[in-house]
Amino acid sequence: MNDISAYINSAILKIPFNLFNIISQYIELNSSVKVAIVGGYIRDLLITKIHKKNFFNPLDIDIVTEGSSVDLAKFIKKNISNVELCLIKEFEIYDTVELNINDLKIDIASARKEKYEAPGLNPIVKHANIKEDLKRRDFSINAIAFEFSKQEIYDFFDGIKHIQEKELHLLHENSIQDDPSRLIRCARYASRLDFKISNKSLQQSQKVIQRWPWVMMKDDVKSKFPPGISIRIRMELAEIYKYDNLAKIVSLLNDWEIISILNKNISINKKFLRGLKWIKKLKGNYILYLLKNSENLELTCQRFFINSKEKKILKDYLNITNQLDNEKEKFLYLTPSQWTEFIETKNLDEETVKLLICNGGLFWKSFFKWLFVYKFIKSKKSGEFLKSEGWQPGKEMGDEIKRLRYIEIDKTKKK
Repeated sequence: MNDISAYINSAILKIPFNLFNIISQYIELNSSVKVAIVGGYIRDLLITKIHKKNFFNPLDIDIVTEGSSVDLAKFIKKNISNVELCLIKEFEIYDTVELNINDLKIDIASARKEKYEAPGLNPIVKHANIKEDLKRRDFSINAIAFEFSKQEIYDFFDGIKHIQEKELHLLHENSIQDDPSRLIRCARYASRLDFKISNKSLQQSQKVIQRWPWVMMKDDVKSKFPPGISIRIRMELAEIYKYDNLAKIVSLLNDWEIISILNKNISINKKFLRGLKWIKKLKGNYILYLLKNSENLELTCQRFFINSKEKKILKDYLNITNQLDNEKEKFLYLTPSQWTEFIETKNLDEETVKLLICNGGLFWKSFFKWLFVYKFIKSKKSGEFLKSEGWQPGKEMGDEIKRLRYIEIDKTKKK
């Protein structure tokens, strides 16, 4: 432990922009108020040290103070030097501040404790000390802190031990019930860090998810989908889609038997995983891909805050897949122009077409060719040219332009 403490102390002294000295000066000027670095910065330092893994590449730093987060942020900004950019954003609801110094993001929060009045609702917060603040966090490995004034490591929940064992431990028995998005985060950490979920945490997760989505009461009205849950789950998925292997994480949720947090109808097979890769290649809407075969589309759209445009995309996708299944023989011999007419007459959104491509099956190539080839092909004769030949503007000229365009589209079949 002494070796680990010395390593963390040495690393903290080297944090950029002379932050260690600036924060230490702030503490001296403010009656020895406690300030600590917490969360991922400390966790990743420890993983690098313990597992000899070149993992540490900080993009952000989380700081918690028992004083005012705003005062600390303003003090840092006032005393920092030799930087191109230093911006402050304040978030009053949780008394937090985002400080952007060049490419480094620092989140500063006043220490708080949280109480969830109902599963998935945003918590009620009260000011607290650093130990109580660490207690509200998700996993023990994220509840390790370095306190500046005494240069001391706080590890009240065996986070260092769990890093050594490469295990993810939820901090308390209501962790998932309070915030079900922690299930997604747990799979993200398991994938990114190559950790496993502890048996106790897995049992808690499975027990809670058996009741998902639960019914809650708000103003004497039943509501199955507290909005806080939906927002947090979508945020977690966005983070995964941007930085992680979504297929691996969804597979972990399936292995842990908690896939219904997303969609209980997801089947992890070659077809699904192929589609997941393609939706990323096509820069498509991965949320819609995960939800496309939901049992109850209306309730799913409510749960994930699916807007009216996205809802239409899903409905069109389901209608087209049903039509393709029921009228397979009709579609087997369509020409490129007939596929173009089919897609464009139905006014399908490109996101619907991407879902149809990712779904695979007999006809995915036709949708792919429309998306990248057919839709860009134009008639060799423009409207102006046809008018010079004596055509009058109107439906007949429009039909002629379409006919000439379809001729060009069908030429692609011969190439």
